[in-house]
Amino acid sequence: MTQLKKKLNLKDLFYIFIILVFTVTVAVIDSGYTEEHNESSISMEIGWTDEDGALINLSKLPAGNSVISTELPDQEINDKRLCLKSIDTFFDVSADGKEIYSYRPKIPKLLGRSYGMYVHDIYIPAGAKELTLRAEPVFKGKSPLLKDVVIEDAGEYMTDLLKNNILAFIRSSITIIFGLILLILGIPNGILSRSSGLDLISFGTLCVLLGFIGLNDTYMPQIITQMPAAVRVITYICLIFIPYPALSFFSSASGISDSKIIRGSLIVCMVNFIATVALTYTGISDYYHMVNVSHIVITAGFFAAAFMVGSAIAKHTIRPNLVRSLSLGLSACIAGAAIDVIRYHRGNINGFSNYSRIGVLIFLFIMGIYMFRDQVRALNQKHKENITFINEITAAFAKIIDMKDRYTNGHSSRVAKYTAMLARELGYDEDTVQKYYRIALLHDIGKIGIPQSVLNKPGKLTEEEFEIIKSHTTKGYEVLKDISIMPELSVGAGAHHERPDGKGYPKGLKGDEIPKVAQIIAVADCFDAMYSNRPYRERMNFDIAVSIIKEVSGTQLSSEVVDAFLRLVDNGKFRAPDDKGGGSTENIDNIHKKFGMAAEKKS
Repeated sequence: MTQLKKKLNLKDLFYIFIILVFTVTVAVIDSGYTEEHNESSISMEIGWTDEDGALINLSKLPAGNSVISTELPDQEINDKRLCLKSIDTFFDVSADGKEIYSYRPKIPKLLGRSYGMYVHDIYIPAGAKELTLRAEPVFKGKSPLLKDVVIEDAGEYMTDLLKNNILAFIRSSITIIFGLILLILGIPNGILSRSSGLDLISFGTLCVLLGFIGLNDTYMPQIITQMPAAVRVITYICLIFIPYPALSFFSSASGISDSKIIRGSLIVCMVNFIATVALTYTGISDYYHMVNVSHIVITAGFFAAAFMVGSAIAKHTIRPNLVRSLSLGLSACIAGAAIDVIRYHRGNINGFSNYSRIGVLIFLFIMGIYMFRDQVRALNQKHKENITFINEITAAFAKIIDMKDRYTNGHSSRVAKYTAMLARELGYDEDTVQKYYRIALLHDIGKIGIPQSVLNKPGKLTEEEFEIIKSHTTKGYEVLKDISIMPELSVGAGAHHERPDGKGYPKGLKGDEIPKVAQIIAVADCFDAMYSNRPYRERMNFDIAVSIIKEVSGTQLSSEVVDAFLRLVDNGKFRAPDDKGGGSTENIDNIHKKFGMAAEKKS
């Protein structure tokens, strides 16, 4: 339990605050929800009388069959219709004793006894004075459910229906879309699943099932498909299978790869499905009654999920951040379900799953944040591993380069160090500085392809030999250009002997045509060529080396980089700790011209 005792950081507190604000906002909106209709609509909820003459409220009909009547209002009702929503209720409507509408759909045995929920608009004959309604609940002992009964234009009624259910529709649609995205990401390759340690396929399936159940309460699927009974059955089937993907998700989150609980939940779901379909088809029971079994299984699933998470915490197989996310998400789901159960038993059946849907959406929101943050963490970790790998590889190759050229041992690492110093002075961020350092380490990698007899020749080079030495830039570029993880590595190798005046090689680039990193490496490379001890000579006097670099600024070397070099020199940089003012005072093979052949060979 020590993982739970870790303090929440500021980011965690911020996310919790956002979640609370979201929860309160949605709850306030839902608590103030009422059905709204056009001002021209006429409410028909009250004013009905039963056969004994007692007043009846249409929204509170007694259990069993009902026959009720009402006088039509004196208001103009031409082109308007009697609009209402019915839930598992067969009914007939008569005007002045003549039947004008009957809704008693024939439902296939496989779909059960009821049709679920549906929306009706009923034509009222001109001049009609009285309406009579005969209502019969599908299930005995239940009350007929006829909601939101008005006389209104049918188009306006449907518009109001959409407007009144838009929040629930959006919430459910978001849940479904989120689930489909997870399935798209999880099914083909499972990249996010492997990085976050979560089963995205199960989570995505769970989201789709929950989203469709939420859509059922908005009446939209029933209206679009014109098949309310089929929508009802699909909703119950979604409810039946929810425990399996839910527990599979919690199993992956808890680090349990093979669990009897998961296999058991699948068996229970399949048995529940087969039993529900069989009992419904034979008429022994119905989806409506068997939903109680699904509720029991889901409740057991909650306890099983809590057990898996608790076991994972005890065994330290679950990340602390994931524990917090799962705990917050589960708490939101349980709280939402508890509120809805209380409201339902108090008789508030309008939007009876609102808070459950809010809890589910909060859970998805929390887990979405966790997966996003965890994916960023995984990518950052992968990036660090790649950088470490690149650093190790470049350092190893730099040693190989220096091992081949016995005259310049340590040259590559020194040039890389000087390059990093110059890049910082020029104002580059630390990531760029480190990238330039790695590029500089391999600037002479092409020398591996130069014959040993030419590379280590003690005297001056012939023109032909010099051309061979110059080819190390092209060879280095060809070696590095196909390294996709860091294509910039080839830039330094290919262009560090280019010159601002266009007299460099291999391409004769001028000024800003030369990549910036190559301009920096060129200064570092030339300084080290002069200011380093070689077996055949002593390093050049520091002040002379600095004066030569200053002299060739703008022609052989970038003036901007040279200026940065001179600033560092003024600040006491670049001079070796053991430099007491000595060193060679001779130029290195006509270095004033173009650093000469010997200098080119050694640098």
